[in-house]
Amino acid sequence: MDPQRSICWDQHVLITLPSEKSKIAELKPDGTVSLGKFGAFHVNDVIGYPLGTKFEIFYDEETEKWNETVKEMKGKKEKNRTPVGKIRLMTSDKEISPASMEDNDVDMDNIPVDSINGLNVASSENNKDLFDMGNDVQKMSNADIEALKQSSKTSQEIINQIIKSHGSFDKKTIHSQAKYLKRKQKKFDKIFTIEYLDGSALLQYLIDKDDIQRVMDISEETVGMLLNLANIRANGNYICMDETGGLLVYFMMERMFGGMEDDNDPSKQGKIIVLHENEHVNLDLLKYSNYSESFINKHIVTISLLEFFEPLTEEEIKSRFTPLPKEQLYELKASKKNSYYRKLKWQKTQLDLLKYSNSVQYDALILATTLHLPDLVKRLVDHIHGSRPIICYSQFKEVALELSHSLYDDLRFLAPTILETRFRPYQTIRGKLHPLMTMRGGGGYLMSCQRVIPVDPATIPKPPPFVPKQESVDETTTPSA
Repeated sequence: MDPQRSICWDQHVLITLPSEKSKIAELKPDGTVSLGKFGAFHVNDVIGYPLGTKFEIFYDEETEKWNETVKEMKGKKEKNRTPVGKIRLMTSDKEISPASMEDNDVDMDNIPVDSINGLNVASSENNKDLFDMGNDVQKMSNADIEALKQSSKTSQEIINQIIKSHGSFDKKTIHSQAKYLKRKQKKFDKIFTIEYLDGSALLQYLIDKDDIQRVMDISEETVGMLLNLANIRANGNYICMDETGGLLVYFMMERMFGGMEDDNDPSKQGKIIVLHENEHVNLDLLKYSNYSESFINKHIVTISLLEFFEPLTEEEIKSRFTPLPKEQLYELKASKKNSYYRKLKWQKTQLDLLKYSNSVQYDALILATTLHLPDLVKRLVDHIHGSRPIICYSQFKEVALELSHSLYDDLRFLAPTILETRFRPYQTIRGKLHPLMTMRGGGGYLMSCQRVIPVDPATIPKPPPFVPKQESVDETTTPSA
């Protein structure tokens, strides 16, 4: 199965909840995923369906007995465990199975059901007859609603029952009824959607969690502009400093490899050299990607700034360790063999580091760091190939402005330019269109320029001296008075 189209084992996915919030889950075989108050489901029940499919959790007598049995077996640890239910596919006409997905017999446009139908209630033109009666307007008690939730009824049936028991629902306007329905859907719906976890979805998930400081206040629009200006593509070699926890590298790998592992495809190669200032690099967000650890280690090389700027020479590396011939290696004891292979691995790593820091010319420099950018860019520019982009991201305009001013007089940088993206979302309701009253600020600033290789003025041949052309004068012609 294609992990970009279908729900697969051992895949990180984004689950959209009825409350419009989201949750990241890893689909382990024979495991369960808890959605809090919305219930829980078995992973095996969703494998094989297309990404973007909507499911609903429901409970019946069989699931209740199974949950009670699990609680008795595991004791107090499972006392507050979310009960696991069955799932039904939200379709408009016919049942869909994973097998039919493989045959491409499904019209995906008809799968989602986004509204609650079957409500035959009147509405009012205004709210003049609507009075605030508090909880007395609802004839159903909390116990009755909880009993409905524990039954096998769908969320649509529960909400319809609550509306029928509402004493003044017919006195609301159509707009007020729609708002009431939306609130009840967020509270009682057990419908969730499993979606592909790409870089944009991961960034939006962090924003919704108020974890935006972790990714340096960057926005999706700024990331898109950064990737385009840096010309990120397959078969490219790039230097990157990423202090967003690996989000920027996540986007770069998505652009280079398309979210798929295919080492046999020559069009999907390339490396990202990730520089870091600390002892260990922070690429924690890469754990949500669908790339294996071996694939990540092959295409991402992490090097500290000290090792990159001052690597060991080839003579120093070879003087510290000398490989043994096969005959002597076979005679070593097991403990010494392990030590020998560790030193051999260290030598290979140091030789690769020497190659990356001295011999390779890179296709772009991408920086998202809090280090002093003017000094850092000038130290790294000589590792960038001519006519290649240099893109630096900063949360603050003053930092980008200082960087651009420091590059104006350096002939190695062409046209330093500061860019900013602003995106304002709009609320669209039938008959209404207006921007949202609250929104987050800008998505940071980009400083973009081109790396050029200036020519030494001494090597430029001097043009011949200018000799003005003399006009010939006819001596027989007498000038007029």
